[in-house]
Amino acid sequence: MRILLTKKSREDLFNFLYKKYSVSTMKELSEKIKISYRTLQNWKYGYRYIPHIVIPSNLKDYLEITESQEENWGEIKGGHVAYQEMLKKYGKEEIIRRRKIGTQKSKELRLKNEVEFDIALDNPKFLEFYGVLLGDGWLSKFNLKNKIIYVIGISGDKRYDKEFYIYLKEIIKDIFHRSAYIREIKSNNGMELKFSHKMLIKFMNEKINFPIGKKFDLRIPDEIYNLGFSSTKYIIRGILDTDGSFYFDKDPAGRPYPTISIEMKESSLINQLYNLLIKEGFKVSYRIGKNNKLGTDRITLKGKIQLQKWMNSIGSSNLRHLRKIRGLVTQPG
Repeated sequence: MRILLTKKSREDLFNFLYKKYSVSTMKELSEKIKISYRTLQNWKYGYRYIPHIVIPSNLKDYLEITESQEENWGEIKGGHVAYQEMLKKYGKEEIIRRRKIGTQKSKELRLKNEVEFDIALDNPKFLEFYGVLLGDGWLSKFNLKNKIIYVIGISGDKRYDKEFYIYLKEIIKDIFHRSAYIREIKSNNGMELKFSHKMLIKFMNEKINFPIGKKFDLRIPDEIYNLGFSSTKYIIRGILDTDGSFYFDKDPAGRPYPTISIEMKESSLINQLYNLLIKEGFKVSYRIGKNNKLGTDRITLKGKIQLQKWMNSIGSSNLRHLRKIRGLVTQPG
């Protein structure tokens, strides 16, 4: 897909790219991203359609599109030549009129999506996603040329989490109708999954008290907590798959036995998890943060019986855990 943007959106896009690649001129940007200077000029001044793939995912929902064409359209009529042909055929006033119509339709669609946004609090996929955010996720908003950009992100380890992030991308596409993108961090083993969704961020912040920016005072709100274990188990699964761990410990005789552990600084949240598991009949140990240097609370379940019970009633969606667990438990069903 290739698109034309309004003048303001083209300026927003290039200002974002200048900042992202730490450059100040189009020539420097050309050298940095390996795209010809002339092509960038044509994109910036609206003479050529911009490939959709060039536009960062967290900007796509906020740029105003005036026209779009399928990818192979550029093979028939490309760039400036196409614009000149349209100019001859329709005239400048007609092109301007069409662009205004496209801009208006884009705004109307965005407003419609905002008004119609809703999510059921007992949706299992949403609850699992919510658990992931409680574990390793975050909400953010920032200003870009007097426009507020909203971004949802999840941080992980590229050595272990790639497959799980692909699974999360499918959930995001399914229930939020957004295409998330995954970025590996070259300076370390980190990776991030990000997507933009203004109304989801507002919902998470205003309806269920998930903070924007630095996470603090995390807890499951009563309207979700009171749904019961049949719903909250998906939150616990999401937390385990991001902020929890599965490993082998040793009993007093030195024999290895499986252990599930979740460790967090948020005492209120981990206390809720502890109570949910205890009420469901799990045997859980609880270590308070003041007893360790990190100041984190930890809940732990030990032994094959507890692992079997966990997999039967809660489970995991992270292949990193499932590969270790495979063969230790009998799969339900």
